[in-house]
Amino acid sequence: MKHLLLTSLMLVNLIACQSNDDSSPVSSIQSYPVSMQLGGYTTASLSDLIIPKAHAAVSDLTVCFKRLRFKKDINDVSTAETSNDNIDLMLGLVTLSDAGTSLGNVSVPAGTYYRIEFDLESDCNGSSASLTNDFGVYNTNSRITIKFEGTFIVDGSESLVLGVQDILNGANAYNGVGDLKDALESISGSL
Repeated sequence: MKHLLLTSLMLVNLIACQSNDDSSPVSSIQSYPVSMQLGGYTTASLSDLIIPKAHAAVSDLTVCFKRLRFKKDINDVSTAETSNDNIDLMLGLVTLSDAGTSLGNVSVPAGTYYRIEFDLESDCNGSSASLTNDFGVYNTNSRITIKFEGTFIVDGSESLVLGVQDILNGANAYNGVGDLKDALESISGSL
């Protein structure tokens, strides 16, 4: 009985003396600032070089940014509500510019990422996305997830320019047939 009591006291003492700081490898991952920008784009086609249009096909694309996710696993399809890699953005309403659009800085844990997702929601002006092109003016208030795929390594202060050309090509071709949400989600940008 004495040995059991002595062993129990030693075990309690050992547990009590352990450090409470959480220095596990997962929680000690260093985060770094990442300067983000949507890259420039063109909506001109080869025929526009021969016979120029009076204006670009996409004359306005405005989106309402809500959150951002950096994905380490390309197959991760977790939703915004259950994902623990969300970064809420306070960008709000942003109009894309063909010269590029700065999105500011976010803090991102070190690692290799294969996909970045932006959620667009209707919190800004009642629309998650507004598009004006040669076919008309279109709006949606549906939540839209825009994806950028490639490889992006964070191991220090980084700059990330997201390639939006394919997304703008899809917006350029949208003619009101089908849902604008589906049209924008069907194409990925590049890292």
